[in-house]
Amino acid sequence: MDQGKIEAADVRDYYDSPEVIEYYRQATAHVGLWRSEMEVFGRVFSPDDRIIEFGSGTGRITIGLAELGYRHVLGVELSREMLKAARKIARLQELSVYFRHGDATNLEFEDDLFDGAIFGFNGLMQIPRREARRSAMREIRRVVRPGGAFVFTTHDRHNPKFRKYWNKERSLWNRGKQKSELLEFGDKWDETEHGMLYIHVPTPEEIREDLADAGWKPEWDRMRSDIALERPQTYLFSDDCRFWVARNPLEKPD
Repeated sequence: MDQGKIEAADVRDYYDSPEVIEYYRQATAHVGLWRSEMEVFGRVFSPDDRIIEFGSGTGRITIGLAELGYRHVLGVELSREMLKAARKIARLQELSVYFRHGDATNLEFEDDLFDGAIFGFNGLMQIPRREARRSAMREIRRVVRPGGAFVFTTHDRHNPKFRKYWNKERSLWNRGKQKSELLEFGDKWDETEHGMLYIHVPTPEEIREDLADAGWKPEWDRMRSDIALERPQTYLFSDDCRFWVARNPLEKPD
């Protein structure tokens, strides 16, 4: 690995911190599922589907789906501390939901086990390195049955709101003056109130290329703001993002 570059361990350490866990615990308790998530999940999945959610954190989506009547949802999370918090919340609410430690780039599940997959709140983009994100897409496709769906969200580097920021970043990269920790153009490694946070901000073209590389068929994408009017607490918790729905083809490629 490159000396001083962002690693998966840096992302995990951020989510292991007590301050971040509490922030996400509050989101699970007081934000819950976004209206846009309920709309999209309701279109794509049925309550009897076997669904796996990656980057499940303290269970905001997994628990929210269980509360809506989805009966077979498994949350997978890299941070063991987040897992402890999620399990405690589910136990206190007496919900039959399950959480498991795992790395989306190297899954310990058999092929075609799930009807669908979710990677919510831009979590896929917190995997450092594009090839690692593609590995996660391939692994997720492996464990989702043919015909099954994959729903995830990303930010959008073409968002006019951030054009000035990315123009400045492009200039820095062209001159070799970008932050030394960054791996690829589109990466962000910024100080937050809870510590240093990594995320990759892709273009839609980049995501379509990655999905194709992993064997997924893009089916639908739309900005959250075009799907639903969210509750005030959702806007406080998260910015606008792009929803993606991809389908595992019924026929395996040659």
